[in-house]
Amino acid sequence: MANVNVIAEIANAHMGDPGRLRELILAAAASGADGVKFQWFHYDSLATPDFSYYELYKDLAIDKQVWISSVQLARASGLKVWVDLYDEWGAELLAELADQVDGVKLPTTVLQSGSLIEALQHFGKPLIIGVGGWYEEELDDRLSYIRSHHEGPVILMHGFQGYPTDPRDSNLSRIAHLKHKYQLEVGFADHVDGDDPLAVDLPVYAYLLGADVIEKHITLNRAAKGTDYYSSLEPQEFKVMVEKLRRAEEVQGSLDIRESERKYLEDSTLRVVSGRDIRPGEIITAGNIRYKRSSVSEAFMAGEASASFPLIARSVIPANTPVTPVMVKTPKVCIAVICRLKSTRLRRKALLPVHGMASIERCLLNCLAIPGNYEVVLATSDLPEDEPLTKFTMNNRVRIVTGDPDNVAARLLSAAEATQSDIVVRVTGDTPAVSPEMMAYMIGQHLHTGADFTYAKESTVGTVGDVYTVEALRRLLGYSGSLTHAEYLSFYFMNNPELFRINNVAFPEEWVHPGWRLTLDEKQDLELLNHIYEALDIGARPLGFSELYEYLRIHPEVLELNRGIQLKWRDDTRLVQELNAATTLQKKQPPVNGASDDA
Repeated sequence: MANVNVIAEIANAHMGDPGRLRELILAAAASGADGVKFQWFHYDSLATPDFSYYELYKDLAIDKQVWISSVQLARASGLKVWVDLYDEWGAELLAELADQVDGVKLPTTVLQSGSLIEALQHFGKPLIIGVGGWYEEELDDRLSYIRSHHEGPVILMHGFQGYPTDPRDSNLSRIAHLKHKYQLEVGFADHVDGDDPLAVDLPVYAYLLGADVIEKHITLNRAAKGTDYYSSLEPQEFKVMVEKLRRAEEVQGSLDIRESERKYLEDSTLRVVSGRDIRPGEIITAGNIRYKRSSVSEAFMAGEASASFPLIARSVIPANTPVTPVMVKTPKVCIAVICRLKSTRLRRKALLPVHGMASIERCLLNCLAIPGNYEVVLATSDLPEDEPLTKFTMNNRVRIVTGDPDNVAARLLSAAEATQSDIVVRVTGDTPAVSPEMMAYMIGQHLHTGADFTYAKESTVGTVGDVYTVEALRRLLGYSGSLTHAEYLSFYFMNNPELFRINNVAFPEEWVHPGWRLTLDEKQDLELLNHIYEALDIGARPLGFSELYEYLRIHPEVLELNRGIQLKWRDDTRLVQELNAATTLQKKQPPVNGASDDA
């Protein structure tokens, strides 16, 4: 909030005496006021001789030359000059001294004077208009007229003009209302009894409720009971009021957070601390951090955790260590399509066309469509028989990595290292209809939980892969050395929950169709996939699961083309038992089913 503008209202406290007027101006300056306000009028211009206050007006009259010297004195004393405009005589004097006057006020009682308003047409400085007692529909009309004749800023002055004002008539709540409705600065001019302590404090309350300008009467000696003495403050009282207003400005402050306040928060706030030993490459999530006070100012604040994490540990972070930005990095994810040409049931199936494109191209297109702008890698073997797969770069959008023909974990690790990734998504090359939607969901869940391995036990065959933290892959290779059943990599994780954090993702119901088979392993699978892609006329573009689902919902008979074909890794009891035994690295675990690989 801007500093409040304090105007010392001299009004008629000078009692027509130029010397007293001079004293009041100097007193206003010494009290700390920003400006002083004069009332310019001439008795014959203001009233007719029959008016009850006509003689008083004559006694209060100040000569034009005195006003000119008073303006000069006020400006020399560092005060802005404001003028109450009551009559044509005052308007003429304003025109003469316009360059020395900083603002004008139209009191409530003269708002209906069209001639005075028109006199301000070329006075482009601030204009205060008194609004006490006016209904808003009347004020709307007057404001419209004033704005059509005055180009400068307009300030609404709220305040009851009766002397002395009953404090209950101050109605300070209107300040905020007027500011909100008219989008103008609003001032406050009170007239409570000068002997009441509220006379000093009420302007402070008004400022704290939004007043931009405070107008207050000043008198040299209230006990003398001169003109306008009722609600006037003596110079020392006026100074106390100004001091309280300046103090209120300090405590009101601004919308900005002060440096001292921020420093206290940073020194005392809860910080992110490792809840246990965290390995290099491990995902840091809410599950492995705690919130404690710490003197390490660079550590993440607790409130930053939800926006900043998950992150990847760059190096070992011992338990109970404040976590700082230099210790972590943003997770990088790559999609690794594991593919070879060694299939015996459907020879070289990755190269077989699905509606005009090799099935591996269909798979890569869908992987490239996974939301998140992840790098896609085709990971095959370094054997000559798999060399044709290295041609599928998809116009250089897919990186090719070759490696150990039999060790899928090693090839996944090579793909991750080639892309400097922390998370690797394994997609098998026999899933041309792998779902971009489902894979994006699995990646998000993997990062959220900080798992080592994420899979979907209940899904639609041929639409998903699984997700690995690269650090966990390295640990697996360290535990087992040679992986005798690397083709079934997921079993090594699911059968060793004491070594790896496993996350079984639950998909939305509309994604789970156990009776559907959209993988490519048999001739019937190829027939089904070609039927779907041809029916939908899928060219060189990805096929999302939502489009696929809608077609199969309407044409369920298509699913009969490959119904009844078994999945070896799921339906062959002897093989499952063999895999469970071979992939359990320590003590035996209860048998679980895994996911097949096209290694």
